Amino acid sequence: MASILVTVTAARESMPVGGPAAPEHDELRENLRQADPGVLTAVLAQLTGDPAVIEAYAAKISYIPDPPERAGATDPDTAAALVDAVIDALGTPRRAQATPADDREFFARLLPIALGSKVDDEQVDLLLEQGGFQRSQPTLPRTVPIPDSVEIAIIGAGIAGISLALAAAEEGVRYQIFDRNAEVGGTWCTTTYPGIGVDTPSAYYSLSREVNPDWSSYYPAGAEYQSYLVTLADKHKLRECTRFGTEVQALWWDEGRRQWQIHSVDADGRRGVSFASVVVTATGYLNRPRWPDIKGRETFAGISVHSALWDSSLNLAGKRVAIIGAGCTAVQIVDACVDQVDHLTVFQRQPHWVAPRKRLTDDVPAHKRYLGRHLPYYAKWNRLKSYWGTADNNYPVILQDPEWAENHLSISAANDVLLQMCLEYIERMFGKDTALAKKVTPDFAPYGKRIIRDPGGYYAALTREHVDVEASEPAEVNTKGIVTQSGRQIDLDVIIYATGYHLDFLSTIDIRGRDGKKLVDEWGDSPRAYRGGTVPGFPNLFTMSAPNYSPGHGAGANFSMEVLAHYIIECLQLMALRGTSTIEVTQRAYEKYVAEIDQAMSRTVWCHTPSAHTYYRSGSGRVVVATPYRLVDVWQQHRAPDEEDFVLR
Repeated sequence: MASILVTVTAARESMPVGGPAAPEHDELRENLRQADPGVLTAVLAQLTGDPAVIEAYAAKISYIPDPPERAGATDPDTAAALVDAVIDALGTPRRAQATPADDREFFARLLPIALGSKVDDEQVDLLLEQGGFQRSQPTLPRTVPIPDSVEIAIIGAGIAGISLALAAAEEGVRYQIFDRNAEVGGTWCTTTYPGIGVDTPSAYYSLSREVNPDWSSYYPAGAEYQSYLVTLADKHKLRECTRFGTEVQALWWDEGRRQWQIHSVDADGRRGVSFASVVVTATGYLNRPRWPDIKGRETFAGISVHSALWDSSLNLAGKRVAIIGAGCTAVQIVDACVDQVDHLTVFQRQPHWVAPRKRLTDDVPAHKRYLGRHLPYYAKWNRLKSYWGTADNNYPVILQDPEWAENHLSISAANDVLLQMCLEYIERMFGKDTALAKKVTPDFAPYGKRIIRDPGGYYAALTREHVDVEASEPAEVNTKGIVTQSGRQIDLDVIIYATGYHLDFLSTIDIRGRDGKKLVDEWGDSPRAYRGGTVPGFPNLFTMSAPNYSPGHGAGANFSMEVLAHYIIECLQLMALRGTSTIEVTQRAYEKYVAEIDQAMSRTVWCHTPSAHTYYRSGSGRVVVATPYRLVDVWQQHRAPDEEDFVLR
């Protein structure tokens, strides 16, 4: 039986990031018994290509909450029959006339069964892609290939750069990646503070073309996610096209060559100039650690460390420690080190809304990991359920209802559901109206600044006898430690600065377009861009981490990266079809698009929570990080470029 299962699995579905292994028959049956029957029904239908499966099982499945997914429930007899049918299907050759697993109509019928809720037709094509059942589908005709003369310079080897590199390779487009680090991974390569982890569900926070079937945690440690990216680099031989230890300092448009000059410096200080017809920046916008402007900070005689520049040799055991910050990074560090330190003081400029962990443990159950490795289509449905549970269903949470907001701290009824959940968590952990409860309760609506997920022990840590919370920034730092706003001296051994990053939309790179136009002058204190991160005067320049592209209400940054990778390739295809060497957005299209974003943004929580300190807003006050749109809208907007919005030369 085992050899048959391996043959069927390998033939029916490529299992990325690892491959199928031979399961024992009894072991397979036991793991199938524990699986979500809604997902098993969808898997069975795809294995057999038989629509009759839907009629046989769909009506017998009910749904119960199991955040962040929905789990199906059936009567024991139906569940047993479903397990038998899946095992039989694995050992039976697929009929020649069977419906393809990614047939759109067939897939649309499976969605509500597996996801546990109604799915509008406008979402179907997006879900085919996000589940990894289909690669991103070409939109423009491929009657003319993208010329061999086109080479993309990709700045950054994190998930954004990797996503574009894979999309380019699939189209046969040459590329070269530049990265200042010695390995791929970006943030996950360089940031190693205690407790660092993914706060987007792991099943989803990956590439749809490379679904990992075997995450150990629903929210894995940073090292596990870095391992996933390294595996992609190995599998696709990305290092052969990557210049590591090379920092790009300037990008200058060379009109004579109709190419970009790429000015870089390597780890030994050697400077060089390369050329590429197309440049795509994939550096992110949070790269430079931000140290707070606190009087006396340099005078501290103990150890000062920024979370982004963590010293792996630092031992916090038995130390008197202060951490400055209360965002996601601080939460993870506190959770990880509270049992090690002698005393911990948390300096909180402003509290965040903290959502409780909804499981006793974040460990992925053994049956899910087993089935992800052995059962075709299972890992893809698991990914899709994770996406669906955190995507556009969550969109109403960020939209203001003016009538509701007039008399509530929350901005809408949907937003209030989250508010009440967080308030209940505060009361449960700290007691009603206690001093500590008041310290950690924000005065703005949820999502006014990025909401935090408690990794499991943050709020509990704040209640410990050896932990204090200061609801303010330090007044000053001296040789012995920190002076509080009330004038109290706190002697310390270590100060941890979990104070985030400067918001750098390419401001650290000297980018000059046509006629020497500087991007920093165009953007000033309010970065903005048209689709693909394009800006007038900067031909053949695209930005993966573009202004107003980060999903603010759900899913993850990987969503926008895949959307933009598709769009950039479509732009190159348009150039090929028209026989041109440059593409440049018009001023009119640029201004119109930005105005539409600002208009849509005016209805969102970020424009109606002025007291919330958030990096989503630039110094000008404009919201520059998040997108105000539903994810399906962003996806549809980027299927293909609108030719009338560009100058092609």
